[in-house]
Amino acid sequence: MTGSERPFGLDAPLGSWRPLDRWVTGYALLTLAVLGAGIHRGVPGCRAQAGVSLAALAGALALARWSRDTARALPTLLRLFCAPLLYWVFYHQVQTLWPVLRAAPLDGPLAALEGRLWGCQPAQAFQAALPFRWLSELFCFAYFAYYLFVPALGLTVLLDRGYAAAERIILAATICFFACYTFFWLAPTVGPQFWLPPGTGPALHPGYVFNHLLHVFTSGGEIRGGAFPSSHLAVALLLTLLARRAAPRLFPAMAAITALMLPAVVYLRAHYLLDVPAGLLAGLLAFVICGRAGRESGR
Repeated sequence: MTGSERPFGLDAPLGSWRPLDRWVTGYALLTLAVLGAGIHRGVPGCRAQAGVSLAALAGALALARWSRDTARALPTLLRLFCAPLLYWVFYHQVQTLWPVLRAAPLDGPLAALEGRLWGCQPAQAFQAALPFRWLSELFCFAYFAYYLFVPALGLTVLLDRGYAAAERIILAATICFFACYTFFWLAPTVGPQFWLPPGTGPALHPGYVFNHLLHVFTSGGEIRGGAFPSSHLAVALLLTLLARRAAPRLFPAMAAITALMLPAVVYLRAHYLLDVPAGLLAGLLAFVICGRAGRESGR
């Protein structure tokens, strides 16, 4: 088998142990350690989620073994996007994991601080002050478009620059997501849509089309425990900065959507206002750290 027969510019087998495999394995083992403590203490849901972590770990390792010497496009593509397929799974574990480590979320102190800083709760006051259907639709569009960032950028870079370049993009997003998830266990906030009245979770916001599409995603996708910092903004900023060089034709649209998300996450009551700068800082740190690691690995 020659290198030219391999897809997406690969000149050697993928092997069984790549950087993404290490991060997925490490994070899954970390969740199993916390969930094991939760099982010992009788925390609800931990036994089921331990099974989920084991299944995710076994599936990722099986995929790595299956695709280690493949010359076919589909196994190669699945190997690259295995971690993104697990983002939703691991995100949903957060609401089971944090009660193992904390007795209560930190929304009370955070909401009180916001009240002192702004004299109101921005997540409640923003939409009430600007109750325009078109504005709500625009913000719903931006929030919905965020979910396309990883596949759009990953696939574009894969087709334009090859597997290695796309892998660096997916690895950076994975590191940022997993770092945010871990912070969510340690300092959980359920977010204004669950904490502030009426506290019923994601609502169907005014709009035309994207409000309904967003509600489909968030009504079953949002959790109690993933608000601070905003992982949406952290990953959106990270990928937008990476797109500037890796996929310049996507950069203007991603930059515009990320800019719209800054007010959107507060307007749509998904985040406290303080979650916004915290999310931007997390994304910027991820960009610097991943960029430095990429330069060192390329020496």
